[in-house]
Amino acid sequence: MTRRLAAIDVGSNTVHLLVAEPDGSGGLRELRHEVTMPRLGKAVQATGSVGAEKLAQLVADVGGMADRARGMDAAILLLGATEAMRRAADREAALAALSEAAGTMCRLITPDAEARLSFRGVIGASAGVRSILVADIGGGSTECVLGEDGRIVALGSVPAGSGAVTESWLQSDPPTAEQLRAAAGAVRRLMAQAPDGTPETGRVTGGTANTLPLLLGRGEGTGELDRADLRRCRELLASMPSAEVATVYRIEPSRARVLAGGVEIVEAVLDRYALDRLGVSHQGLRDGMILAYLEVGDDWVEG
Repeated sequence: MTRRLAAIDVGSNTVHLLVAEPDGSGGLRELRHEVTMPRLGKAVQATGSVGAEKLAQLVADVGGMADRARGMDAAILLLGATEAMRRAADREAALAALSEAAGTMCRLITPDAEARLSFRGVIGASAGVRSILVADIGGGSTECVLGEDGRIVALGSVPAGSGAVTESWLQSDPPTAEQLRAAAGAVRRLMAQAPDGTPETGRVTGGTANTLPLLLGRGEGTGELDRADLRRCRELLASMPSAEVATVYRIEPSRARVLAGGVEIVEAVLDRYALDRLGVSHQGLRDGMILAYLEVGDDWVEG
């Protein structure tokens, strides 16, 4: 019987579950993917802590996902938390509670490890690419990784995520033109922290990247995003409240609320690396967690 594995990552906007098995060619065959949007980063940004109410929500989400993964005969369950948890004053207690809920240790993933794991997940589906940028846009940060022939040559974490940008600069719903200009300027300044490089091509992953194609009449997590696409998305998101966007495009309301912030990050990535477009990747951190485990076992968190 093919070995099944599962990975749960607790991000700043979302909690994701991936159940997969090796596909025999170095990649993964997805068997189940599900997501909730507790928006942990919003709570941490407001209070500095996870807090009892948000932790109860996370425990329920993670515990349920762990049960469903084991119900699918996943032999290994990996659990990790990223940017919002890294910033939470009560992270040790929260990590312990999530570990108990899942029945496996919840590992705190460092920014560098998150970047490496995301790169591994995306490149697993992008064989043959010589010079590439992988940008993983999360709720609280964006990881930028430069690779050559499948090998990482530079990486860095930028403190700009779709949720954080929304909370800091896009308070109106829909955002005003003034707010959008302020967000665009701030994100470009932050993106200067990303590693230098001149990649031939780029991939973008994360919830924002996978959702924006829906606004363009495409399939979720498909195709590419260029500057004209981003302009169309920006104009649409500035023209109607996020609740209406969610209804019209059948998007989770919490996701719709942070899309405008994500658009500014995608364009800042294009500017930073002088790229015309970015391919959208459904693969990312969770895939990288599983692939790393298959290669190095319990040391997977080191990327």
